[in-house]
Amino acid sequence: MFTKITIFFFISMLLLTGCERKHKEAPAKEQAPKVEKQQSKAPSTITLHTTSGKNILLTATPKGILFGGYEGKVVMLDFFATWCPPCRAEIPHLADIQNAFKDKVQIIGILMEENKEDIDIQKFESDLGINFPVANSPANFSLSDALGGIKSLPTMVMYDKDGNYFTHYVGAAPQEMIEADLNRAIAK
Repeated sequence: MFTKITIFFFISMLLLTGCERKHKEAPAKEQAPKVEKQQSKAPSTITLHTTSGKNILLTATPKGILFGGYEGKVVMLDFFATWCPPCRAEIPHLADIQNAFKDKVQIIGILMEENKEDIDIQKFESDLGINFPVANSPANFSLSDALGGIKSLPTMVMYDKDGNYFTHYVGAAPQEMIEADLNRAIAK
């Protein structure tokens, strides 16, 4: 009985916490993504390459980001890694959200791993049922830096339908919380 409780506790803690992003530089203080940092650190545009060969043009604004091809939709960026257990656990919930809100919301996966081939990530997408685009390019790291540096995975950043920053989550977030925030962002 004690062993089952211990295993349950360990798995629960693993799923409810985030993974630390591996950095080459010294770790910095954890903070919320800030538009001011985005503007001062980032180029005015970033082009993300998806595993399906599509390019997504991101344009910095004073209050957020405009997402080419997703105008009028709430956009949620999901910064993740394939080796991160909480990231993997959250993917089915994100797929459910994408299905439920498909006309009003677009989730974009932002892979935070280097030197991954699109074909390998496509297999990962298929295995986990990912139904939203996944960006796999060096520009992913430029985007992370533009948002002040993503330190923990998963991290999700939500923008309203006008491209204005709305909210963010560090670590795994309950599907109900994300859906409530999406409904607020859509109604805005």
